[in-house]
Parts: sequence; structure tokens; C-alpha cells
Amino acid sequence: MKRQHKVAVWPGDGIGPEVTREAVKVLEATDVDYEFIEGTVGGRAYIEYGDPLPAMAMEVCDEVDALLFGAVATDYAPYGVPRKVLTYLRVDRDAYANVRPIKLYPGVYPPHHTPHLDDLDVVVVRENSEGFALRHEGYLWEDKGVDERVITQFGAQRIAMFACNYAVKEGRRKVSCVDQSGWLYGDRKFRSAFKTVAEKYRTVQKDYVNVDVAAMMMVQDPNAFDVIVSPDIYGDILSGILIGQIGGVGLAPSACIGDNFAFFEPIHGIALDITGKGIANPIAAILSGKLMLHWLGEDEEADKIEAAVASVLREGKVRTPDLGGSSSTSEMGDAVVEKVERGEFESLPEEMDVDRVVAREHSS
Repeated sequence: MKRQHKVAVWPGDGIGPEVTREAVKVLEATDVDYEFIEGTVGGRAYIEYGDPLPAMAMEVCDEVDALLFGAVATDYAPYGVPRKVLTYLRVDRDAYANVRPIKLYPGVYPPHHTPHLDDLDVVVVRENSEGFALRHEGYLWEDKGVDERVITQFGAQRIAMFACNYAVKEGRRKVSCVDQSGWLYGDRKFRSAFKTVAEKYRTVQKDYVNVDVAAMMMVQDPNAFDVIVSPDIYGDILSGILIGQIGGVGLAPSACIGDNFAFFEPIHGIALDITGKGIANPIAAILSGKLMLHWLGEDEEADKIEAAVASVLREGKVRTPDLGGSSSTSEMGDAVVEKVERGEFESLPEEMDVDRVVAREHSS
């Protein structure tokens, strides 16, 4: 008997609706029953309702088990449009841990690929609810712009605990605290909080790396890292460096997890340059749906999705232009659906699945 879950779907702007449509299609191919509730947010909502975050969209969040999100941005709406949506999800709903599993799938060969990248498998745990995510809008004068950042003891400690728990539950060897504590007070607070928490985890190796050094190490040998925990802005930038080594943002999913709420989104933005052309890579959105299934406790079905994605990428018959092919967004989604429905894929090695903590954190 199929299990049922109620899921909010916010496609958002740009390519968001295109890739989210494929993610939903793949989810529907699994042995899980869903009630999808679509909401209009972002620039589309601003144009239609005069508000990027209508009350009816927010009300749905209290009723659902999870939220699948596309993308919002500023290109055709005022600056505050995406900020209002993302602040609501990250801060108001307190989805404080942004988990970004970044790994290179067999069959994908990015530019500048070298053999030492073949086993690239790093997880970035990014603080998602404070730092620049808080409602400190900053100031803009004719000759200067100012943005404020706040890092609290509470916020730093709980993201450190999340990262260490992740490492323990997944059998990961090391957690690296990445900051710039030598000259930024907020980062000094972040590192101090991490030290306090991490010393309780005796089986986990700990190290401390300045963000500029971490960027260099990621180019030279990204596998020097295992799990990275950092304030919001560094996690965003560093994961971008890693994503460039796995084939691009079209392959990069994420989970944004709180104690009582979680949403799942591809890391990419709205990509207006390819919006409507039907060539956006939906894999990041599909894998975000896979992370959502882990959060919902549907590990077996989640594993089917990842195995199907891995099989499609390994075969290389269907690829969107960003991966060197000529397939459409929907053709890529259809290829994954076919694998899921027919079960035509090899089981993933246990070490390839780094995302079960999403479900475990939810149930603990």
C-alpha cells in the first residue's frame, strides 16, 4: 500500500517551473502517494497579486509534510521580492541547516576533469537562518552600500551540532569548520561555538580552515574535505567551487532543514537566459526531490531515484546542453522516470548515498 504525503510545490520564477515539473513527474513514478499543493510565489506572485508571498501560500506551509521549491530572483521584479520569500522559508520557518551534498556521478566529465576528482564526495552544511539571511537590510547611499551580518552563539552551536551529528550518522571521518575568525568577530563567535560542540564528538576529526585557504584547497584537492560547516555566505561560495567540478549547478540539489519544517530546492537560480527554451537540466531539482523523500522517511524510493539518475548519467544517451548533449528538460525527466518505473538500474553502492541523515534528523 502506498504511503501518502502532502507536499507544497512552489515552482517560482524563470526555469523554476520547468525543472520542478520534472521533479514532480519523477516523484509520481515512485511507490509513494502524494497530494501536491502548488503555490505561486516570487515574481509571478508579485505581478499577479502585488505580493511575492501571498498569505494563501504561507498558510499551506502549516499543512504540509514538506515543500519542494524552484527558484526566485530579481530580474523582473523589485529587489525585495526574492528576499521576502527566502527570509520566510529560512528564518520565519527556521530551516536553519542547508545541506548540500556535492558529488561527481560516473559518466559526467566536467571541463578540467582529472582522475583525482572521480571520487569527489563532499557535503557542505551551511548555516541558513542568520548571518546575511536575517532581516538586516543594510543601507545604500550614493557613495556606499552597507550590509549587516549577525552570528549568534545559539545559531552557531546548533549548526555545529547538526554537522557533527551528520558526520557520526553517516560514518564520515571529518568535519571542517571554515571561517575567517582571524579578523571577523562573527566568525570568531562561530569558531568558538564549533569548538565547544565538536569536542563532545570524540570519533569525529575536527579541523579549522580559513575560507581563503579552503578555496585554494578545493581547487587543488577537494577530497581533503569531507563535511564542511560554515556561516551562510562562505558555504554558498565554497559549494560553488565544488559544483564547478561536478558538472555545474544543474546537478546540485539541496535540503534546507529545521526541527519542524524542511524545504528542498536546486541550488541554481532562475536562469532567464534559457527560460522557456526547454533545455534546463532538471537533475538538481529531481535530486532535491530525492532528498525530500529521505526527509519523509521513504529511503527505498529515494534510493531508486538516485540510482535512476546515476544510470541515466552513466549511459549518457540523454543529456541536456549543459552536459554536452541536445536533449530537452522533459526528455531528461522522462529518462529518469523510465528507469524508476522499470527498475532498470544498478543499486548504488552504500557509500554513494550520503543523504539519509535528512530523514534521521527529522525523526530524532
